[in-house]
Amino acid sequence: MCSKPAMPATKTQKNAKPAPGGYTYSQVESALARVFGADAAGQAGWLRGRIQHLRRLGLTPPANGGSVVYDFEWATRWLLALRLERVGPDPADIVAFFEENWDRKRRAKFPVRSLREVIEKARAPIEKARKAKADYHSDDVWLIVTFDLFNEFPKIGLVQPYRKPPSNLKLDNAKGFFDYSRDKVVDVVVIPLTEALRALEAALKEATEPKAAV
Repeated sequence: MCSKPAMPATKTQKNAKPAPGGYTYSQVESALARVFGADAAGQAGWLRGRIQHLRRLGLTPPANGGSVVYDFEWATRWLLALRLERVGPDPADIVAFFEENWDRKRRAKFPVRSLREVIEKARAPIEKARKAKADYHSDDVWLIVTFDLFNEFPKIGLVQPYRKPPSNLKLDNAKGFFDYSRDKVVDVVVIPLTEALRALEAALKEATEPKAAV
């Protein structure tokens, strides 16, 4: 799997004000720490270090006029990249995977379904569940990343297990945040994507709420 040369990370703007509809880096980092269950030491240590490594490799929003805008899309990219790191791929390969699969390329046969499309589909049930005042909806989406061969890019797909779970994947734990199965030939990462995005939205909301005076 080919990787792009490392790029210098944009300086972290911890105290910058977010753009309209966006977040500061500090808010995104705090939200990810909440989703991953990292305490203050973990957030300042391993989590920040892993995010900065992804940024140095190029997985970071561009600086427009010196300012960096962090939105939900970028928070999602980092969330998924950090999850995929836990399975074992090199971070540089994960960054290359995002670059190749985030959007469809014109006249290209792959990806059949881009990561952006999968995420948009996964976010749709959140509003339905919110209106129904339910924990989840029957349209919840799980992300499947299949690593077939060492020297090929992984393949992405989705499944809606509440409707028709595939027989070869163990999706009986609807509340499990991260699960994967593997055999001698194929590694399969299965992430309950709608649930992950729901947790990220809640964490970002909490990170942006004004702190009450003591």
